[in-house]
Amino acid sequence: MFKKSLCIVSVVFGCSVSAGTVSTLDPTVDFQAVHRIGPSIWASGTQGGIFHSQDNGIHWQKVAGPAETQSLQFRDIQPLEDGSVVIMSAGEGAASRVYRSDSTLANWQLQAQGMAPETFYDCLHFSSVQQAWLYGDSDKTGLFILATQDGGATWQRQSLPFAAQANEGGFASSGTCINQGQNKTIYIGTGNTQNPRILVKEEKTWQIIDTPFGGGEAAGIFSVQQSGPWLYAFGGSLKTEQQPAVAKRYNLDTHVWYDLPIVPLKGAIYGSALITTNNTTHVLISNPQGVSLWQEDADTWTSLSTNNIWSLSCDDKLGCVGAGKEGLVERFTFN
Repeated sequence: MFKKSLCIVSVVFGCSVSAGTVSTLDPTVDFQAVHRIGPSIWASGTQGGIFHSQDNGIHWQKVAGPAETQSLQFRDIQPLEDGSVVIMSAGEGAASRVYRSDSTLANWQLQAQGMAPETFYDCLHFSSVQQAWLYGDSDKTGLFILATQDGGATWQRQSLPFAAQANEGGFASSGTCINQGQNKTIYIGTGNTQNPRILVKEEKTWQIIDTPFGGGEAAGIFSVQQSGPWLYAFGGSLKTEQQPAVAKRYNLDTHVWYDLPIVPLKGAIYGSALITTNNTTHVLISNPQGVSLWQEDADTWTSLSTNNIWSLSCDDKLGCVGAGKEGLVERFTFN
């Protein structure tokens, strides 16, 4: 494992953000998801790669995944409060899978697998040890959303009050095309269709938030986050690599969309995360061109890194971590 320390410090309205240690865990693994519970951080990606840090990303260990999964791309991962870990692979048909370990991490159980050639899992979210949501590209039946109430032992396809648009799906780029907001509300960003939108599960009802995001092939919403009255949505288009990526936020009280400042990253934003320090919300976004930061009410974004980062995860007290290409993980500390 290769490590190097960076001396880059960005000061944003009195808050200093330092890029700490950059580590290359395994150059043959491209990380596509990172998730944390406090100092316990998990990263996963290609070649069936799974890595774990117990000390806020200072040291990492490779974790043995399920048998015969070395060819899979683990594009989402989530540790749970009971010590178990859930991983999701993305791919066509049977290559889309969900596995869950026990608390010893020695045993993995296959919990879901694509049964049709057109199945493609994009992202998942566990609201608790028992309740979870799994989102994938739409198929002949319509929008593809599965739910479990028993920790993944069984999954039920959701009956929705609206139809899928042509080719509507998601982006398995960071594990954040589905996310949970306040009061356990679930938000799902869609794309690859004419009118990208956000699907909302609140209590027992499903609703739609229409968005001003541009549509079309490989375009739409890649990542969603909520903080207070604000629902943040990030994305763009993989077809317009020279155009700025797209960052917007929606006021859940007034139902109005607002543009964030022009993003320095081009094409599409892959991953995002929020961190609150000194009662101020900071927004981090990432893609293969790097990581950028926006602070509430700022006029511009600040570049934190030029490393190829796909996914981000933050803790208000411990800072943020990004994971990306060729086994790279990068830590960001807020003071």
